[in-house]
Amino acid sequence: MHAFITGLWTWIATNPLIGLGILAVAAFLFWKQPRQTMKLVLILLVLVALGYLVLGIIDFAMDSAIVKERAIEKTP
Repeated sequence: MHAFITGLWTWIATNPLIGLGILAVAAFLFWKQPRQTMKLVLILLVLVALGYLVLGIIDFAMDSAIVKERAIEKTP
């Protein structure tokens, strides 16, 4: 998840025309409908946080499964 977000941010940073377009759309949205735009931003932040949470749970479960498998292999 982190690699995807940093990759997306790097891509936007290396394409200044697209970055300016996104900035212009965001400014227009904030100017015309600030409440709805803040709700959208909040929803996107919650989705990103949930993505990090789910990936953390998956990593934890997979790591514990690997540890258990190694323990079983070491047992004679």
